[in-house]
Amino acid sequence: MTRLIVGHQIGEVPVEIPKPPLQLDIEKQQKKLRLPATADYKDYTLDLRKDTDLERSIFLHRLQLLDINWGRQQYTSGKGTFKEQWRLQWDPGYSVEIIERGNLGNTVAEAAANSVLNQAKEARELKVIGDLLEKTIPAELPGAIEALISQLNNLAAASADVIEMMEVVPGLITVARYGNVRKTDAELVISIINSIITRVCISLPNACIAIDEDASQKLLELFFKLNDGINLLQDMGIISMWQQTLLTIAANKNTSPVIGGYSTRLLHDARKLEGDQLMQYFSFAMSSATAPVIAAAWLEGFLKGSGTLLLLDQDLWQVIDNWVASLADEVFMQVLPLLRRTFANFTNPERRKLGEKARSGGGTGHQHTNISANFDAERAKQGLPVIMQLLGLTININDTNGN
Repeated sequence: MTRLIVGHQIGEVPVEIPKPPLQLDIEKQQKKLRLPATADYKDYTLDLRKDTDLERSIFLHRLQLLDINWGRQQYTSGKGTFKEQWRLQWDPGYSVEIIERGNLGNTVAEAAANSVLNQAKEARELKVIGDLLEKTIPAELPGAIEALISQLNNLAAASADVIEMMEVVPGLITVARYGNVRKTDAELVISIINSIITRVCISLPNACIAIDEDASQKLLELFFKLNDGINLLQDMGIISMWQQTLLTIAANKNTSPVIGGYSTRLLHDARKLEGDQLMQYFSFAMSSATAPVIAAAWLEGFLKGSGTLLLLDQDLWQVIDNWVASLADEVFMQVLPLLRRTFANFTNPERRKLGEKARSGGGTGHQHTNISANFDAERAKQGLPVIMQLLGLTININDTNGN
């Protein structure tokens, strides 16, 4: 109906009417790059290894820096870093915006660079500069990029806020990798990343002590992103420094329990804590000397993101099983919400398999058919409601014999 009543044609200004230099440059680029301004949206998949597609991408990114969102970048799945997906749809209002941006420069490159520099002058936070740098790198504005890197380095050197530094690192790592894809020298960004991560590793252990639950959860997400970014960077020096910091955090008894548990998990994933050494950390955290609420929080951190470890490691399963069995009823009800939050984050297949494992008595699923003569089945069934409640599942206790 909208198409029938309104249509999709765009009017034109007579050619004899003077146009601002910026508008003339944009129209010139649109014609050169074969990107017509139409009311209908059109999708483009750009291969940055091709000169024309790379120029298109640079042009569209520069327009975004001018807040002219003619092209909107779409999510691309499985296409690698050399691919970009854009959807273009022209709005006549963009012509007014172009005129308003005319005071920034006569060309798209000049105007975009001045826009970036103006925003950078007002910024006082690392994350703001980092985000701006991430947007400027694909626009290929060398002067603006150099100014942003210099300001970022100055702010990082003066910052003592470890949270702020952790927030900016993942974006900078993306900048470094994206810069390499676009044949941009990323060595300056890498040096800043090294400097910031060094400061993070020095300050982080103390930042994990004496913090409340909300601060712990925020820090937990930053751990997740920072660890992924460091692994993506593939710098063995940085990885070694980060893992040493995780060891310090995990070994400190005063560390927030959820952070301590997650640090232990990251070390296990990196094969720095395995076997008996891992069991020492785990057994200490889940021992009777540890308050149940603290043990439950530590377990939440350790199991963050996946319950597969419990399915594969029988020793860990047994430690958790013994800990749950040792809880008094009133204590169990206190920690149950935290435990249910932990298991609720697992996938449905993981939860189903954990339920099957609990039903089989903690074995692999085949061990329950070979019960020894000394096994007290009735006593074992008394513990099943606790396990199933923990997993958020239900079970018919009378149906556990032979099924």
